[in-house]
Amino acid sequence: MPRLVVLLLFAVAIAAAGGSRLPILAAEPALDYLIVQLDSGGARAQSVDGIAPSLEDQGFRRIPVPPGYTADEYAAELRSLPGFISVVPDVRAYAAALPDDPLFPVNQAAYLGLIKAPGAWDLSTGAAHEVIVAVLDSGMDTRHPELNSRLWENIRDASRDGIDDDNNGCVDDLNGCRFVDLTSSNRDGCGYSSSAATGNILDDHGRAGSDQNSHGTLVAGIIGAAGNNGAGLTGVSWDVRLMPVKVLDCGPTGSPSGSVYNVAQGIDYARRMGARIINLSLAANGATADTPVLRKAVADAEAQGVIIVAAAGNHTPSSSDVGPGYPAAYTQFSNVVAVGASDLNGDWATFSNYGPALDIAAPGVSIASTTRTDLGFASPYGADTRGGTSFSTPLVAGVIALGIARNPNLPMNDYLDLLFASAAPARPAVHGQNWAGAGIVDAAKFVARIPLTLSGSALRDFKDVPFGTEIRAFVGAQECGRTTTTAVGPVSLYTLRVKSAGEQIDCGVPGSRVRVIVGGFETTNEITWPGRDLPIGFLDEDLTAVSPPPGPVVVQVLNGGWSNIAQLETTGPPGAVLASFGSPWTTVLRWDPSAGGLLGGVYRRYLKDAPGYVNDLDSLGRYEAIWIDGARANVATPNPNPVAGRSVALLAGWNNIVYTGSARSVADALVDSAGKYARVMQFDNATGTWTSHVPGMPRYLNDFNGLFQLQVYWIYMNEPGVIVMR
Repeated sequence: MPRLVVLLLFAVAIAAAGGSRLPILAAEPALDYLIVQLDSGGARAQSVDGIAPSLEDQGFRRIPVPPGYTADEYAAELRSLPGFISVVPDVRAYAAALPDDPLFPVNQAAYLGLIKAPGAWDLSTGAAHEVIVAVLDSGMDTRHPELNSRLWENIRDASRDGIDDDNNGCVDDLNGCRFVDLTSSNRDGCGYSSSAATGNILDDHGRAGSDQNSHGTLVAGIIGAAGNNGAGLTGVSWDVRLMPVKVLDCGPTGSPSGSVYNVAQGIDYARRMGARIINLSLAANGATADTPVLRKAVADAEAQGVIIVAAAGNHTPSSSDVGPGYPAAYTQFSNVVAVGASDLNGDWATFSNYGPALDIAAPGVSIASTTRTDLGFASPYGADTRGGTSFSTPLVAGVIALGIARNPNLPMNDYLDLLFASAAPARPAVHGQNWAGAGIVDAAKFVARIPLTLSGSALRDFKDVPFGTEIRAFVGAQECGRTTTTAVGPVSLYTLRVKSAGEQIDCGVPGSRVRVIVGGFETTNEITWPGRDLPIGFLDEDLTAVSPPPGPVVVQVLNGGWSNIAQLETTGPPGAVLASFGSPWTTVLRWDPSAGGLLGGVYRRYLKDAPGYVNDLDSLGRYEAIWIDGARANVATPNPNPVAGRSVALLAGWNNIVYTGSARSVADALVDSAGKYARVMQFDNATGTWTSHVPGMPRYLNDFNGLFQLQVYWIYMNEPGVIVMR
């Protein structure tokens, strides 16, 4: 068949695939592949809620090179055709509190001590919040006792029915997904029969009885082997959720390897399925590894706040290619952490690649971890004696997971800024170039620097404060955080970052009380800095600053006509009780909801100068609400200092009460009658107008949202209830 006809047939087949989710399969293994991005003419899938669509939905495909072509020849011819945004050859990537676990003291103490992991465990073992770490590698032994309880689960595709139930492009991906090539070598050496994306993510690296390589299982255990379980060894993060994504083959001819396209697909899958961290203990060397599809996968992860921890790669003493491989070599993406390796003394490990892109380093020699359980060895554990940045990288990923578990609500760059700021300076290497970036990772300092964060609405007297209101946080006398409010319509919002003592002296440590000031008034929020394995990120934490209660003298405003006020004198006959009222008045009314009638109650009255038979109000009790026609602007009464615990029975219909508890939201103050009241109202004596609160109504639509001490309210009850003044 003429080459041009073959070319056109392939191009037509690619275009016809369009938005299809079916993988492109080869009847026989292909020797070479191209990565293309199709031009959909402006119809390409768009982001939804800021989340990028899959790489496939963005037009990326991988196609086999037809017989008779080299990859470069076929790429050049496809570029000459319309409908392609990019065409590049695919290239290979290669696997580059003290626990009681018995192997920890002997096999792990040296390197975990160097990165100060035990100090970090005093604050976080990963249990406070479930952090998903995707492990893009040769798979994982999901049967391993240290790993099987740490597996991420995709419950939307758990049926094992051979169907992509959640339509995410991977069939039966209960615990992860496999993206591997079908090549002649891995068909014969690994037993692969298809390039289809499936949930078959078992680690197949290593040969029974001959070695304990298990690259992916080793990496997974370094990150998250179960800790403090009395068995085996421990990962850096004891309670992480591991998402195995198999992008490397079994290594039939040496180290496990996979295509850059599959690595990009794995990054894309992990991002879409909720990973916060992606561990890449692999690297693709050379400029040709910098492909559009890999860049797009990394960029989409960055936009979604997903951290990619990537091995710098290894070199032999005779190699001149000492720079980091991809994706570690990317410096334009803030989410990529390029990891180099040290020895157990904290010096440069001579195999570790180096160069300007390096961000941080961790030990990479004699790292103990989990191995496959089916290799015929007495114990499914081992230590890699050769060393590699493959094993430095999961140490860093595990440390970051500890920080995210401590506070999952920080922006991505905050974790990385704290990670780099807390690193221990590294000694120079003999080559004189950058090999460790910020230094050797220090887990204890990193976790200790994680700040407490609060976010929600900022309120003054249970109403939203104005835009730009200042909020300050104090631990003791030390100011440890400051922000100002923003606004979304009538709602006032804030996000407050409170520094830890690890970041600023005299700031937060477990047990510290955090005081928050909103607009110059201290809030009623009781915030204590949480201890070990308790989250220190709080969402929907509405800060409420409340005006102080009345002082020694209670001043109530009168409007010169009828005013609804609290009777604060001792109980007695109306004339005697009001003898020292201090304002001319003629009539007092008290609402009696127990009398029934058309209005649901009646007013009991007392006319100051009327004959006794005209009056039916014989006594006024302290803390009763009354209407009075006082002529003066206000009245002052000594504060009776009400005691907490007073309760008032509320009858069906309207009830006029004096609230004697501390200032609380309406819902909190009326919690004992929740669901029984329909409206709360208050008469504003100063203006002569009514204000209202309806339960369930948005805060900004109510006139008020709190009850305040020694103020008067009307409560409409659908059925009898009670209010207890706390």
